[in-house]
Amino acid sequence: MNRSTLAKIVSPLALAAMLVACGSQPSGTEMVVRPANDTPITHIANYDMLGDTAVSPEGLYEVCSVRLGSCNLLYVDAATRQETYLCATPNCTHDSESCNSYLPLEEGRYGYQLFFFNGYLYAAQCTPIESQGPYLMRMDPDGTNREIVLELENGECFSGMLYGYGDRLLLQISRVDENGNSETCMEIFDPQTGERERLFSLQLEPGGKESASLMGAAGTSLIFLKSDEEGRQYYKVDLARENPTLEQGQTNLLGPEFDETGLYCTVQGDYFCTYDIAAGRLSWENLLTGQKKEFPLPQLSGEETVYGLALLYDDQFALSMSSSEKGSMNLLLNPETGESTGVYYYPTRESGYDILADFGDELLYKVRTDERPLEGQAAYGLVGEVSYHNVYAMVSKEDFQNGIPGEEIPFPE
Repeated sequence: MNRSTLAKIVSPLALAAMLVACGSQPSGTEMVVRPANDTPITHIANYDMLGDTAVSPEGLYEVCSVRLGSCNLLYVDAATRQETYLCATPNCTHDSESCNSYLPLEEGRYGYQLFFFNGYLYAAQCTPIESQGPYLMRMDPDGTNREIVLELENGECFSGMLYGYGDRLLLQISRVDENGNSETCMEIFDPQTGERERLFSLQLEPGGKESASLMGAAGTSLIFLKSDEEGRQYYKVDLARENPTLEQGQTNLLGPEFDETGLYCTVQGDYFCTYDIAAGRLSWENLLTGQKKEFPLPQLSGEETVYGLALLYDDQFALSMSSSEKGSMNLLLNPETGESTGVYYYPTRESGYDILADFGDELLYKVRTDERPLEGQAAYGLVGEVSYHNVYAMVSKEDFQNGIPGEEIPFPE
């Protein structure tokens, strides 16, 4: 699976979570001195984060609340272009644990988040309750053989970011101890054995004016953004080094220092992108191959504001921009010359064009968010409550590049 995004051009500070003082080490992890390891880090989730969709080699999974008090897993088959409940039982009502699509919600819990890794679908329950902390459940692609492979301790939570790391996972986990001290750590988790290994703490000086946030990964390195009063700077923490630490990366810089006034820099997938406003130049570098491209900013109208490059798929980019008249938009660029293709997409709730999966010659994208009556509400004396779900479409890359929309995939009844 190739990780695809349509509009990942937002302020890094808007994405970044401020990392705070370090508390005590979780008892469920072990701090070790790591030898050099050249295992590559892989992208396994959209935006490298837990979310309501997950992509397998054959299709896309979605979790949504169709009825009160539970969630359901749905599946979009890329070959048939059909969406169904993740259930093969004829005439199933999908409202009990006898259904493979059914996910119960205990009182106090809120939803699930998904990812697909090494042939398994994973559902993360991120809300702690008194009897159980957040947990990670693994299941077969058809929703059967469910098993909780990781249960976090009291005060711990998933921080959202995750990557593949060989047969294991790289997870960002935060913790608050009984004294209110908090920390965020990178951990290596083995879903086969349940072993957790604390890699390093994402810790900076308490109360300091400098912050660091995990923004991406490429090759064997995690990529962080350091921000202070002087500006912003990306740097890499190479997990192939012996006993890697956050401090080591401060000397392993990536790209120039920038202030988002005269220069924008972003990390998107395996690409490092820059927009030099003064020079009117755009550029990207593939951090795996070293390939670089630089090209002039296309001719634009005076009312349009450019923010930089947005990675779509492969090495196809768009220009992320906005105007006072049309709002946010993405202008597709010729991948060879960087020139405008004249094709615009205007991401809105009614017309999202958010690419979620790349299946070779075809793309699956989110068209919009729809609503439908929430089932089971009458039993609780409720009226007019709705549930929300995504509407998807598939389109060939050729049609997408020419601005031709794909055919919508109906939501299952």
